This record gives sequence, structure tokens and C-alpha cells, in this order.
Amino acid sequence: MDNHSVYANEELGSWTERSGLLDQEAYLIKKYIQDHGRLIEAGTGGGRISLEINKAFKDLDIVAFDFVAEMIHAAKTKSDKIDFMVLDATELSVFQDATFDHAIYLQQIVSLVPEEKIFDVLNEAYRVLKKDGVILFSFLYYQGRKINTPLSVMVNIIRTLRGQQWRRQSLPWLKLGGKINWRFFGKGQATTYWFEEEEIRKILERIGFKIVEIKKDNMLYMVCTK
Repeated sequence: MDNHSVYANEELGSWTERSGLLDQEAYLIKKYIQDHGRLIEAGTGGGRISLEINKAFKDLDIVAFDFVAEMIHAAKTKSDKIDFMVLDATELSVFQDATFDHAIYLQQIVSLVPEEKIFDVLNEAYRVLKKDGVILFSFLYYQGRKINTPLSVMVNIIRTLRGQQWRRQSLPWLKLGGKINWRFFGKGQATTYWFEEEEIRKILERIGFKIVEIKKDNMLYMVCTK
């Protein structure tokens, strides 16, 4: 099982039906997004965030994509003013360098790709953003969920006994489709990556992003410019 399978099946209904903005999202969008140019949203799901941005910023040209076709099919039924596309965040070759003035990488999209592809996603985000463009990120925050440390220890003991690699911050889903994932300790589970603040700060700066603001609750929000 991988995260594409999770979102195309167990999580499909939940993510296509969601609407409105979270408080932190609303704060960041109001503060940093301007009503001009082009905006791209990665991991749009059912279009929740892009639909709200489109209501508030009428002059923005919005492209929103997701790697789950079923999500995009649902999003397209909600608006014909947004260019909804099926794409993978690791490979955005359909867009030229420096195409977008704004980028939205909320809904923890970077935490949902395999560990070995995280740099690919962030490098592509940097490439398609214009110089001085603004990008909003949210990441699953390791210290933002108290249960993570004991869960990590238990999961990785089992991984070690199976002869698998120890992966401290890659954790299986606790719930799937709103229900407890009783297969949590099973082999071959889809995982999400929980970042530590200093870790992702260094990664973003190494790629070339300039960090403007950081906000933390149970998630880690970071605003960057190119």
C-alpha cells in the first residue's frame, strides 16, 4: 500500500468533501497571497484551498493539481475557473522554469511523498516559482504529536525484527477513512514523514529558499521566497 492508494480509496470521500480554510491557512493566505499573476497549488485534493483563494482573489490565474485522478474529477465539478490537473509533484515538466508568482504546498503534501523523493518535490517547487515569488508550506510536525516518539520506537522495533530499515520519522497512518488502522504494525503500510523544524529548515535553505515566517501548532507552517 502507498499514499496514492490511500487517497484513491480510504481517504477519497473525506478529502473531496472538505471545504473552507483552517485558521493558519487563512492567516497565511491573507498575509502573503496577492491578487495578481499565477498561482499553483500542489496536492489540491478536492480543491478546498484553491476554491477559497479563487473566491477572494478574482484576478489570480490558478492551477491546482493532485496525483489522484479521482480527486481532480471531483474538484472539476466544483469550478471551471481553476485549471485542475492530474500531476505528480515530483515531476512538473509541463511547466517552464519561473512560471508562478505564488505556490501553495499546504495540506502537508511534502510529508506524503516517499522519503527518497522529498528533494525532488522541493526542487520542482523551487524551479517553477518566479524570483521573489512566495510559497506557503505545511509539514507534518514530529514534535506536534506527543504519541510520535513511543509509536516510532514500537514500529521500528518491529521493522528491525523483520530485517527492515529503521525509519524514525516515517510512520504508518493511525487512521484510515476516519477509522483506526488496525494494520498499523503490519508490513507494507503506507507511511507519512514527520519533519523536525531544524531538519526542514536546512533542506529548504540548501535548495535556495529564503524562510520568511514559521508558525507551529500540531503542524509546521513555513513561508518562503525564492
